[in-house]
Amino acid sequence: MKRTPENQHSAPMIAAQRAPELARSSCTSHYATTLPGGRRSIRQFIGADAVAPFGIRPRPGDPGSELNCRIATVRYGPIDCGIIKHTPHTFATPGNNFGHNHPVARLIILLDGPQRITWGDDERTLSPGAGAFLPGDVPFRRDTWSVTTHAYLDIARDDPGLAPILRHLPPGCWPSETPTLVALGAFIRSLVRREEKCATWASRAAMRHALEAMVSTALASFPPADAQEGPALTPRELALQYIRTHYSNPALTPCAVARQLGLSVRTLQRSFEGEQSLVQWIAHFRLERALVLLRDPQLTNLTLPEIATRAGFGSTAVLRRAVAAATGVLPSEYRERYLDAVPDEH
Repeated sequence: MKRTPENQHSAPMIAAQRAPELARSSCTSHYATTLPGGRRSIRQFIGADAVAPFGIRPRPGDPGSELNCRIATVRYGPIDCGIIKHTPHTFATPGNNFGHNHPVARLIILLDGPQRITWGDDERTLSPGAGAFLPGDVPFRRDTWSVTTHAYLDIARDDPGLAPILRHLPPGCWPSETPTLVALGAFIRSLVRREEKCATWASRAAMRHALEAMVSTALASFPPADAQEGPALTPRELALQYIRTHYSNPALTPCAVARQLGLSVRTLQRSFEGEQSLVQWIAHFRLERALVLLRDPQLTNLTLPEIATRAGFGSTAVLRRAVAAATGVLPSEYRERYLDAVPDEH
């Protein structure tokens, strides 16, 4: 008799597995938490009964016993992401936010093999390097006729940083070999392969920040030219999107942001009245990055000039002033105090 590995689930076991799986996939949005996430889950499901709870069905004429689906997932803040490898099948969702109990949008990136995506009257065939954006309340169907692998990201639509972009996007697709999607797909692969025992709180926070920045960049390239154009982003939303992905450039200033957006500095600054200014937003992202680097026990070999460069401060003096103003101590003392208080973050 063929032995089934522990992480493979046959039909008799699926009832017991279903409840915790639903609890995992229906967790509330965690965009407000300070926890960075980064915990992996690797599961394999074999047979039609095992995959049925996920909306996966055999293709007409295919024996259901041959269905096989391997899922590696990881969550970082407002984004659930993973890699799915599966045999030929049909998948359909009624627009129930993919099982989450908060509104999400799904971004799919094809890594290997073709898939056909259908929503409403639209039908697109995707090849490697292509992608699809699907709001969670839109019913859609996916068909595959060979072994395929794709990455997916379920993005919380109530996340303050991403909501301004997500709420304007209609369902649609990117063409094959889209560079931003190829890079994002490779990054997701690296995330689900990371060894948890080597991941500190600070390194997971850095991964979350990098993931959110890459997702923002990918969404900024959407919709493609043939998609129906949605409402334009406001100057404030465009500015924050640009700052989020370019804060590490020490030359980034309000003038540079305004020039990139084709606006006058005065017009752009007016869109931030009643809240943090452009200068303060740039400083906020730089300080956040610097503190993450200072807290990481695996990066104690980084010098302050190197941290200042990575965070976009440009000089150690500017870094010192920013950290001291925010924490009351100089960067070196902040690092010592934090690492003494948290000797082991594993």
